[in-house]
This record gives sequence, structure tokens and C-alpha cells, in this order.
Amino acid sequence: MLTYYVNQTLWLSLALSAPVVITAMVLGLILGLLQAVFQLQDQALPFAIKLVCVTLVLYAVGPWLASMLIQFTVGIFELISSSETTSW
Repeated sequence: MLTYYVNQTLWLSLALSAPVVITAMVLGLILGLLQAVFQLQDQALPFAIKLVCVTLVLYAVGPWLASMLIQFTVGIFELISSSETTSW
């Protein structure tokens, strides 16, 4: 039973971090390619663009991520308060 909840925790952490990581990775690849094509050496421009885009992604998917986290937390608290925790 404990391994089930550890597995769920790992999947939840993956799901919570995926939108930000994928956004930053795709933008980093595209902006790096554009910098190589146009021979730009400035590193502040990609950082600022990625920062803005990651902020927009967090703003867009924030309620969904928060509901997933709240639902999981409530489930864990219910498990702790139930009598099943003595079987661990």
C-alpha cells in the first residue's frame, strides 16, 4: 500500500512539473536555433522570453495543477486519519 502512494506521489510530481519543463525545453531549442541562425550572442533575450512564457503557462494551467495537488493532499490526509494506517 505504501508503494502505491509513493508511486502516485512521483507521478503527481512529474505531472506538476511537466508543463513548465516542456515549455522551457521547447522554447530553449527554438530560441537557440534562432540565435545560431542569426548569430546572436546575447543570453538575456532567451532568458526573458522563457521567463515570460513559463509565467504564462503557469498562469494558464495553475488552477488545474492546484486542484490535482489539493485532491492528492486530501486523499493522503484521509488515509492518515483512517484506521488503515496501522497496517503499514
